[in-house]
Amino acid sequence: YNSAVYQFHQQDDHTSPLAQIYWQCRDWSYAYFKRFYAAIQVKPFDKFYPESSVIARGQSIVKAHHGTVFVDSDGAVVFRGEAVGQHTRVFITSAGLPTYETKDLGVILTEVDDFAYDRRIIMTGNDQVDYMRVVFAALKQIDEPLAAKQVHLTNGTVRFGDGRKMSSRLGNVLTANQVLEAVGQAVEAPTEQLKRDITLGAIKYAFLKQRLGGDIAFDIEESVSLQGNSGPYLQYAHARACSILGKAADKSTARPLSKPTFEAGERSLVRQLGQFQAVVDQSIAELSPHLICTYLYELAQVFNRFYEKNRVLDDPRQAVRLALVQLYAQTLRTGLELLNIPAPRHI
Repeated sequence: YNSAVYQFHQQDDHTSPLAQIYWQCRDWSYAYFKRFYAAIQVKPFDKFYPESSVIARGQSIVKAHHGTVFVDSDGAVVFRGEAVGQHTRVFITSAGLPTYETKDLGVILTEVDDFAYDRRIIMTGNDQVDYMRVVFAALKQIDEPLAAKQVHLTNGTVRFGDGRKMSSRLGNVLTANQVLEAVGQAVEAPTEQLKRDITLGAIKYAFLKQRLGGDIAFDIEESVSLQGNSGPYLQYAHARACSILGKAADKSTARPLSKPTFEAGERSLVRQLGQFQAVVDQSIAELSPHLICTYLYELAQVFNRFYEKNRVLDDPRQAVRLALVQLYAQTLRTGLELLNIPAPRHI
């Protein structure tokens, strides 16, 4: 089958019966991804890299280093990874066909030409760790500076909230669109737009709050709850802060103050707000979005304690406290936007 697909591209065959099926299915796949990206409000990729577009580049680099980095083995071309602490993998089969390893080399080289990147981040499941190590080890023998720009992140298996693993064998696998639909059915909102915003907040936060590398426990009811560590909880917290600001009789008092003094009840909120940039910097440096999630949840809890004990409106310290509420709302909104989660002003 692979040989036939390669021939479709080599011969520019769009008319034979099997070729027509192949090209149609590929178009359906592209269309699906575009619809899905639009549904989750993620900017579409600038480019798709079909395997067919990177095969020639991958094969040429393997052939160029045949006899040095890559060697013959039973008619195939392999990389002997044991010399660098890895294992042997086939890059060209005995039938002369490129493997995924060769295609990955091709896409790495193609992408650096297209984007001239300083760092390339690829994310796969945990089961691909050893595979990517060998690909990067082979690349290091070819172009060490380019290999140094490669970063591989992994994630575990999505499991249900009760710990059961999603499994095609068990027939309990949910597609991404089915997850969107299921969570949407669990969300109650007065408008369709707000329902979509809360649905996306619930799903994205449920995944992003997990530390990369581990399994993800996904519970629909927990993800849409307005109580606890969830996206809708933070969206509601932001809307609540906006409501407080909207009720202020004199909106000008919500402007940031140049040199305010703070009472004991206000300082904990000020301290928490002051940590935001450091958390963002750490999250970027460590490629760990869950740090922002944890910070926003803790910030909302600190604000709740502050608001319970400190009157904001119609208080002698209204100006200072409204300024804090405004900064709190802005910080929540910025943090949610970094996670690509909508921050509605009304829920």
